[in-house]
Amino acid sequence: MERQHNRDETKSRKNKLRLVFILFVSGLLVLTLYSNTLLTMNLTKVWTIVGRQEELVQSFNGSGMLEPVSEVSLSNKAGWTIKAVKVRAGGLVKKGQTLVVYESTEAENQYMDAKVQVEQQQLAIEGLQDRYIEAASSGDDTQLRSANRDLESARLTLDMQRRNLDTMKANLVSNRELKAPFDGIAMKVNAVEGLSSASAGPDVLVASSIQGYQFHVQVPATISGHFKIGRKLDVHIGQEDKATTVEGIVSGMENKESQVNIAVTVKNEQIRGGEQALLDLKFVSDKTSGILVPSSAIHKEGSETFVYIIEERKGPLGNTSHVRKMPVKTGDSNESETVVQQGIFPDSPIILQSSEPVVTDGERVRVMP
Repeated sequence: MERQHNRDETKSRKNKLRLVFILFVSGLLVLTLYSNTLLTMNLTKVWTIVGRQEELVQSFNGSGMLEPVSEVSLSNKAGWTIKAVKVRAGGLVKKGQTLVVYESTEAENQYMDAKVQVEQQQLAIEGLQDRYIEAASSGDDTQLRSANRDLESARLTLDMQRRNLDTMKANLVSNRELKAPFDGIAMKVNAVEGLSSASAGPDVLVASSIQGYQFHVQVPATISGHFKIGRKLDVHIGQEDKATTVEGIVSGMENKESQVNIAVTVKNEQIRGGEQALLDLKFVSDKTSGILVPSSAIHKEGSETFVYIIEERKGPLGNTSHVRKMPVKTGDSNESETVVQQGIFPDSPIILQSSEPVVTDGERVRVMP
């Protein structure tokens, strides 16, 4: 009976020891898990993204003021006084249309005086012809030669007077009225009745509507290959909320260091010049082979370009996440994304943002959803 009692006590003691051991091990496990949880909670938090295998879309916005491709300043060459103005600024004009009428009384009087002088010279020549006939009849060679010289001189004078008269008539006709040299728009009208011509700049500034209007924008040299002479573009005219879309054509290109000056010409009956023109273009990059990655995830140190990715490592308490620095080769980029051509796989989890300003290669981190 006593022996049985001792066996029971021994068994009870073993059970207690076993229970204490189990509780001790469980406590260690709990403490280990808790400490690991605390450690994980204190790790640098990172947010990741996976790159995309798509085409890189680049965009360009540029604006400029529409100006006539061809315009001409018109004034009265003789500086005559302005009698009447027949056009307003901004008005459409047709080739040959009268724009300004000038006071021509003085010029007309000068023309009439010159015409009278021609008629007087013709009468004088008739008298000299009679004298020549008389000299020829008298047989006096000296008088004949003298009459002949006077007659030839008078004829030369008449020819000169006729040429001057023709010139005066042409000037009178051309200067009496200012006419439009082509179809277009009167951009400026400085002519004022009663003032002399060109007293305040050209009397009328006319822009050709046939050749249209143009504006200039500067584009980076890296995308200038998408602009070729003759390429058609959509051009937005006017304010954004009331913009009208018209067709434009690249009409000129000029290299300027790291940029290219592009001239775009538009033709539209509604355009008057001075309007704001806007280009809003999107096109696929020529060098798109690779993975699209947010540009903010790409880092540079000197000549080295790299990204940080997440590397999973196996441990006794589960997998852990660590930072790995990956050198990469990049291609084209737009305002938000860059093409990574070499260095990462399409499913690589790339660190986009972290709770700390800097992460280091090999550092253990906490990946946030």
